Order: sequence, then C-alpha cells, then structure tokens
Amino acid sequence: MKDDEIKTKKQIVGKAILCMLKTNVHDHVIYRIKLNELKDLVEAIGLEVVDEIVQVRFKPYEIACIGKGKVQELRKKVINKDVKIVIFYNLLKSSQKLNLIKAVGCDVIDRYELTLEIFDQMASDNLSKLQIEAAKLEKLAPFYKLAANLNFTQDRPFFHSGGEYAFRSQLRELTRRRASIRKEIGTLVEEKKQQIANRKKLGYPVVCIAGYYNAGKTSLFNALTGEKKPVSDRPFTTLSSKYQKRFIDHETSVLFIDTIGFVLDLDHRLIKSFQINFEDIRSSDLVILLFEISVDTLTLQLKLKEGFSLLKDIGVDMNKIMIVFNKLDKNPEFTEKTIKELLLDLYDTPYIAVSAKDRTNLKDLLNLISNKLKEKSTINIISSI
Repeated sequence: MKDDEIKTKKQIVGKAILCMLKTNVHDHVIYRIKLNELKDLVEAIGLEVVDEIVQVRFKPYEIACIGKGKVQELRKKVINKDVKIVIFYNLLKSSQKLNLIKAVGCDVIDRYELTLEIFDQMASDNLSKLQIEAAKLEKLAPFYKLAANLNFTQDRPFFHSGGEYAFRSQLRELTRRRASIRKEIGTLVEEKKQQIANRKKLGYPVVCIAGYYNAGKTSLFNALTGEKKPVSDRPFTTLSSKYQKRFIDHETSVLFIDTIGFVLDLDHRLIKSFQINFEDIRSSDLVILLFEISVDTLTLQLKLKEGFSLLKDIGVDMNKIMIVFNKLDKNPEFTEKTIKELLLDLYDTPYIAVSAKDRTNLKDLLNLISNKLKEKSTINIISSI
C-alpha cells in the first residue's frame, strides 16, 4: 500500500534546524548516525532540514542545553533562514525548552516530542491516541506548569483578570486529565493481559515481530501470514499490534504479532506510555528482532546493542530472541564476513537473512521458528519434571 493510501494527519510544512550537544568528545562517528536518523524522522513529518548545530561539551549547559554563543548563532540562523522549528537530539528540561523558545524566537522541541508528533500523525485508533496523549502529558506537563507559572507572575489576580485563578484552574485540569488517562490505560492494560491469557489457553505459540522502524516488520508479517496490512516508507506505520495465525507444519500453528517499532535512544517514558503494545512483546513465546540489512555495519552494531538492551528492559527473556535481517534484496552481498563484523556470536542467538519483498529464505525462517519453538517446549517440559 502506498503512502497516500494510509490515512494520516496533514504533514507539517516549513524549515527546521537540528541541534545536538555531543557529550562524548571522542565520538566522531556514532553521533553522526544519530543525527542522520533524527534528520530522517524530521523529514518524515514534512519539514525541510536547512542547517544543523553541534556543540561538544562533557555535560549540557543548565540554562539552554547549549552555550550562550551557540544560542546566539542559532537565533541568527533561525532569522536568516526563516526557520519554523528547532529540533534537539538531546532531551530538554522544561526550563531549557522555555529559555530556548524565548531566545531563538520559534518553537523548540526535542527528539521525544518529535517521535510523539510522528506517532500523532500516524495514529488512527483510539488506543494509540490515548497512549500518545499520555506520553505527551508525561513529557510536557512540567513545561506547561512552568510556562503558566511565569505568565501568572506577570498577571496578578484582580477584577476581570485571569491571573492566579486561571493558572490554578489550568493545573487542576491538567492533573485531572493525567489521572483520567492513567486510570483508562490501567484498565486497558488489565484487559490486554486477560486477552493474552485467553490466547495462551488456545495453545498456539505466539511469535512477535519487533525491531526498528522501516526494518520491514509489517512487510515480513504480511509475507509470513498472507495478510495485506498497510506498508509505508514513513516511520511508525504500525502503532497498534496486528495478529494473524499461520500454519507452519503438521505440528505447529503460530500466532504472529506485528507491533510498534523502535527508534534509537528510545526514552523510557515512551516505553512506559506504550506499555500496552509492549505487553505483546513481553508475553510472546518467541521474539523476532528485525533489522534492515541495507544499512552500514556500524549502524547495525549500534541497533543490535540497543535492541537487545531495550527488550531486556521491558522484561523479555533473552532466550526467546532470534535475529532476522530483512531486505536481503537490497544487500545481496551480506556474507559471513559481515556476520563476523557484527559480532553476532556475543548474542548467542540464531540468526537469518531474508527478503520479505522477494520472499527469499522465508521457508528457512519458518523452519527456524518451528525448531526454536520445539526446543523451547522441550526445555519447559524437562524443567517441569
């Protein structure tokens, strides 16, 4: 399915500048990978990246993350290039965000807010929208409070004045909304756990396809199950999990799940906000950790390390993971030399390279899944004796 067939909100139009405070003075490569990924995300929502600023320092400045001189340089670029928004790779404190907005004269967001904006554009169901709102409030509530407090100091309460009364009213409404969302999501999490328990009673092993955005998770899901779920080059096409049963062999029928994608340096608050989606990954019998094979080796190494770390953080048993490299059609030269460069032996888990598009090695993948599930079943039987 093409991009224009996927219903999304209208893209943002305008110019953007990227900013990063690089705290590792010895890093001359990895920061570039992260900035390039940030650029891809920014362009995905319709913005044009016209410049970037990188400052090197052991720790961020307290006032605005970057130093005073860089802030002045940033302001000049914003004015001269008619920039609509400045986007930081670093996560900004509320005070830093507010100071930067005042100093540069345009909106300022960090990568957490950028990711949420993309989620918001791609969201089409109430569950996703609810989780996005929860994540936004988690991140921005302190900023709203700080901004409202500063406005209050300039507008003391008096006759016909919003002042403190409006300020307190806004905070009460913000607190009520956060509590309401937490309660609603808590109910949905319990419902999700019950659904998972009901599925387990059916006796079908569950295989979850996880990994970074644009790795081709939905394409692989479609190729393995015969489904025709929407596929797009835009990130985070999948926000709500998709399910489909597939017969593998005379002994094995499997329930495949396609779920939300990862992004480098995924903030843990975002993980918490999307806990309903991560319940599917955590409770699966097998997790396919999917990667795009056509990117460079260093990027793959970085994503491998962070992918395993993220799955461990959300409570996935490391013995349940298998590595799958997708888009072999774009990199047919993927060889054992590349495998050695990726240091896959360190992860002690099976791996395979496939092409969901050309259906290359899909049969071998299904056999690997079947063998892994049977091995796990055998271990469970032995451990129960």
